[in-house]
Amino acid sequence: MDIWILVAVIVFTFLAFSFEWLRIDAVALSSLGLLLLFGLVTPQEAIRGFSNDAVITVMMMFILSYGLTHTGLIDRFGQKLAQLSGHTHWAAAIALILVCGVLSAFINNTAALAILMPVGIQIGKHYGVSPSRILLPLSYLSIIGGTCTLIGTSTNLLVASMSAEYGYGAFSMFEFLALGLILLVVGFTYIVFVPMRRLPDRARASDLTTKYQLSSFLTEVQVPEGSSLVGNNVVDAHINERFRLTVLEILRGEERIAVELRSTPMQGGDLLIVEGRMDDIVSFRDHYGLRLRTETKIGDRDLSDQNNIMAEIQLSPVSRVTGSTIRELDFRRRFGCFVLALNRTGEPIREKLAHIVLHNWDTLLVFGPRSRIEALYETEDFIPLQQDVKLRLVIPRRWWLAVVIIPIVVIVAATGVTSILKASILGAVALIVFGGISVQQAYEAINWTVIFLLVGILPMGIAMEKTGLAEMIGETIANAGADYGPWAVIALVYLATALLSEIVSNNSTAVLMVPIAGTAAASMGLDPKPFMMTVAFAASASFLTPMGYQTNAMVFGPGGYRFMDYVKFGAPLKIVFCVLSVWLIPVFWPLT
Repeated sequence: MDIWILVAVIVFTFLAFSFEWLRIDAVALSSLGLLLLFGLVTPQEAIRGFSNDAVITVMMMFILSYGLTHTGLIDRFGQKLAQLSGHTHWAAAIALILVCGVLSAFINNTAALAILMPVGIQIGKHYGVSPSRILLPLSYLSIIGGTCTLIGTSTNLLVASMSAEYGYGAFSMFEFLALGLILLVVGFTYIVFVPMRRLPDRARASDLTTKYQLSSFLTEVQVPEGSSLVGNNVVDAHINERFRLTVLEILRGEERIAVELRSTPMQGGDLLIVEGRMDDIVSFRDHYGLRLRTETKIGDRDLSDQNNIMAEIQLSPVSRVTGSTIRELDFRRRFGCFVLALNRTGEPIREKLAHIVLHNWDTLLVFGPRSRIEALYETEDFIPLQQDVKLRLVIPRRWWLAVVIIPIVVIVAATGVTSILKASILGAVALIVFGGISVQQAYEAINWTVIFLLVGILPMGIAMEKTGLAEMIGETIANAGADYGPWAVIALVYLATALLSEIVSNNSTAVLMVPIAGTAAASMGLDPKPFMMTVAFAASASFLTPMGYQTNAMVFGPGGYRFMDYVKFGAPLKIVFCVLSVWLIPVFWPLT
């Protein structure tokens, strides 16, 4: 009976992940609650994730990665690299994705992509090339680079921790490197010659108003002398509430008024730049007797000057605005700028923005004073998608601490002086105590969504072991491949893991597959380590869907991709990786 209850919980988890009924961390915690409710795990087993080696190590690596990215050195290095990479976008883009792949082996690949993605967009703008030719390749190589070391991805840490816990053996820092490097070279070659050349140009728009198709939503209206609007400001006139319009700027002669817009009384002759539906603009015109200047086509240059800018920002994985609407946030007052459009699924959303619940990786088109936009970039809530905006990058006084500490952590863990858990804890503590980052910054650096996902899903593996479900599935896989030899079983484990990781998160897939793979190995009397490696590499081979891996979701909106782009260009890479991994894993990690 317990097995069927567990199967029902797993099915619920899969469906909730696939259809996004709840946030992924909420799904994981709901699953944990169901396991506890039906007695499939004890309270002590339910909270074991909070002390799991992998969970704590992932937390510490988030802090260390933040310490390095916070210095601004990687930003500057990426920009310098783009400038020095020749006179074609090929050289610049190839250098950028290669750096991203190498960097992802040592810091969180999501953080690496967040830093280098704006550089990729700027390379596209500079050379007149669609960012869609650069961003998905950048995501793919960040995923592959993360598989090269123990700390490159949380999946490797999780599989290593579970392997040690189940008695299947521990993994060293560079245990993954031999196969990881081969996959990196093969993946890099494929990415350069196929996606970078064949991906469609879906985000080539020369300016943001064109990209977001705002031309029919932006117009100028003139306030004539004698209009009842004269003497009122935009708040007193209730323009937004009554007409569902947003006044972005007041043009008064040579003066552009945006900072004190809400408190500035309008005068006869003022030009208002308004954003909204044309029927609402016509109603606004008729009510106040205004003059429409429909012959004026408004673009980026009309809205941007020394004091005001339009920019794209993306919600970060640790953003505190996720789950709220723009109205609930009171975005205009809180952040001092307007949201003109939103991009979530590759198509711009321009209407009823105030009532849309914001999700992770949503891309917002914002307009406002330059100082307020730059202030957004300095928070942990948003990721800037433009490098052409001049940001005030301030190098922290003790920037060198993270640059020194991270290599030390890698070296002492790689040489066996201490475990990666101990090394990462000591490194994070040193970074905070010696002033590399503050305690508050350390809290903000941790992606709590990932942490609670791990904490909530880890007891699922315990329940699978206790109920015998893992043994039943593992023996079924072993029996299915027994007639064709151990390599066939490796292939079945790889395929099951790789396909599952496209539906649910790679970490959730690893938790489910580790006990199954271990049982399959035991049933055939084989060493479980190659099976653990199979799960680790297969769980990270998420190239087919935007929701399979965080980095794929990050580039979906800015690159203007469609779902089938991932299938078309990810499927060949996934097949090649499957063949190489199934062939080489038993070579590097013998089955007996």
